[in-house]
Amino acid sequence: MTKNKVIENITYYSFCCFTGGVIALIVWTFLRLMGLGISLIWQTIPSQINFEFYPIIVCTIGGLILGIYQKFTNAVPEELNAVMAKVKKEKRYPYNKTFLLCISALLPLLFGGSIGPEAGLTGVIVGLCYWAGNNMKLIRNRIPDITELGISATLGTVFYAPLFGLVAPNEEKISDSNSSASVRRQKTVSNIVAVMGAIGVVFVLNTLFGGSSGLPRIGNYSITNTERLWGIPITLIGLLCGILFIAFEKLSEVIFSKIKGKFGIIVSTTLGGLVLGIIGTYLPLTMFSGEESITELHSEYINYAPWILILTGVVKLLLTNICIKSGWVGGHFFPVIFCGVSIGYGVAMLTGLDIPFCCAVITGAILGCTMKKPLAVCLLLMLCFDTRIIPWILISAFIGSLIPIGKKKKGVE
Repeated sequence: MTKNKVIENITYYSFCCFTGGVIALIVWTFLRLMGLGISLIWQTIPSQINFEFYPIIVCTIGGLILGIYQKFTNAVPEELNAVMAKVKKEKRYPYNKTFLLCISALLPLLFGGSIGPEAGLTGVIVGLCYWAGNNMKLIRNRIPDITELGISATLGTVFYAPLFGLVAPNEEKISDSNSSASVRRQKTVSNIVAVMGAIGVVFVLNTLFGGSSGLPRIGNYSITNTERLWGIPITLIGLLCGILFIAFEKLSEVIFSKIKGKFGIIVSTTLGGLVLGIIGTYLPLTMFSGEESITELHSEYINYAPWILILTGVVKLLLTNICIKSGWVGGHFFPVIFCGVSIGYGVAMLTGLDIPFCCAVITGAILGCTMKKPLAVCLLLMLCFDTRIIPWILISAFIGSLIPIGKKKKGVE
């Protein structure tokens, strides 16, 4: 390798690390603003007033605001799989409305949407990667690679899971899978450098200012032969929930596409907000992404009847799709994980089985059914569960990925 080539590689990898750090800063700032906004709307203001139907009013108003904003700015975030598919097909992604898309992605999260932040953020980051590629000579010929590492850094930062960020987008191979071994190796190294740079920046920011370090862990395992015998039946429960999610997705798509076509986006998002508010009034754990709700569930599940926990998980599977298809666009990873955990708690309480075991197997099966990527599911759920239970997650996710329903996604989702 020549001296110039070495210098070029060092410069490029340094840029990848810097890019990962910038992405982490954007994601961290977005999540911090989201947390502050949710605290204001759902804690500070309600503490000053006592109104039983507060969620209905706030969510409906939020849907109205979101619809008006999307109609007049035409800045509508895309689901993560749509972003990935567009990048793969068109080799480009628009970046002229990046700031407007940030606001559009933030609004549904502030008003209690049963969605995760990863979808909206990924579209913003991909747009910024294409902007950088079109304006910086250093990476002008490497835009697909920069886009791929941008997605990896975003997912790794949102979930505080570097391995998930590395593996999830690469399972579908956004860029050319026929490239040489040296090119693939360089892309792998650049992705690793970017993700580690992102995780490093998030760690520093969380240390300095405080912040979340990913999903809460569910431990205290007691796996016996009884649990092992129940492994497949519990997996089947998770598969049924995954099938329900796909059915709810198709049903919501049909209903809200007709509403949008006949009445427009404002009516659609407002109706979605109204449904969210009504369900959230009576089943409050169905609101928001689910990350904080898992923590609450972990400490207070004993106060709930098992059927309430199962009902909450199933209803949230529906509500997440209602939000996304009505125009409250976001991701489904966090909500689906919560659904699996909530249903797992309920099943464990009914059967007397180990709680983390039920939660892990059911969640793995649901994600396997919806994502069709067992390895990515394992790497994501390592955030929540002990490594001793990973083999069961892999088995349930693999079985779920074999379910021949639903269109296989062209991205992570």
